[in-house]
Amino acid sequence: MEEEKEVLIVEDSPAQAEHLRRILSKYGYSSFVALNGKEALEILKDHSPKAIISDVIMPELNGFQLCQIVKQNEKTKDITFILLTSLSDPKDIVEGIKVGADGFIMKPYNANYLISTLQYLLSLKELRKTGIIEPSIEFTLFGKRYRLNTSQIQILNLLLSVYEKKFEESLEIKELKNTIDKLSKEITKIKEQESEYDVLIEGIPAPIIVIRKDNEEIISTNSYALSFFNIKKEEIIGKKITDLLSFTPLYFAKFKALLLQNHENKSFNLKGKLISKEEELEIIATYITYKEIPSLQLVIKKG
Repeated sequence: MEEEKEVLIVEDSPAQAEHLRRILSKYGYSSFVALNGKEALEILKDHSPKAIISDVIMPELNGFQLCQIVKQNEKTKDITFILLTSLSDPKDIVEGIKVGADGFIMKPYNANYLISTLQYLLSLKELRKTGIIEPSIEFTLFGKRYRLNTSQIQILNLLLSVYEKKFEESLEIKELKNTIDKLSKEITKIKEQESEYDVLIEGIPAPIIVIRKDNEEIISTNSYALSFFNIKKEEIIGKKITDLLSFTPLYFAKFKALLLQNHENKSFNLKGKLISKEEELEIIATYITYKEIPSLQLVIKKG
């Protein structure tokens, strides 16, 4: 189904909308455009996109208001919502948290960062369907209590960078500094990862491995996978996935077929076993682009 790859762009600048559409198209996403929030709501009556990427400053209905309406509607609440803006005030980012945004990307943006964030958030959406529970962080900011889940770690990192740019000796900014100082300690390990995508998958409580489609070599993994396979990162990178997992003839054939095909941004279910054990594992394979390399993301779950 085409809707598997649809993204709704909400942007009042036709030039900006076209620029974003071209980036999405390059990575296999189809998209359609709404020029404001009200137009987006009309489109959502007949379409169910996998994600919405919306500008914040728009006439009639801004991005924050649109996000809040989408997240409060039973039909649309599970659509991944990413806010795209040139605003740089910490309160604007906090507003994004309040209305339930899944991601927050600053203009001008890097195309690879935008796509890796989108891919991560969509992958996390698939993981939620398997019953995996995300860890979360609670904090108080400007007198209000908030909770950030794993998918919103990117927003927390943005708060850190905005604080550094907008530092002022006001009580609110001091309060923000204290809050972020505490939160930054909790995500230090995450921030030390090699790339945006690695940062994002590190907080997911499930083993995740990324392999190249052309040679099956492992090119990325999170800490849960290292623990699951009882192996160090420098030892797992470069290995073939078949060095760690075995498949029945049926699923091995399906796995090989996935490597040859190109169903971008879609997920498939496999079953396999650890080389050394008989316990059956469920594997969710998703096509992604990792550092511009066509790849498969494998999320592993005990059967």
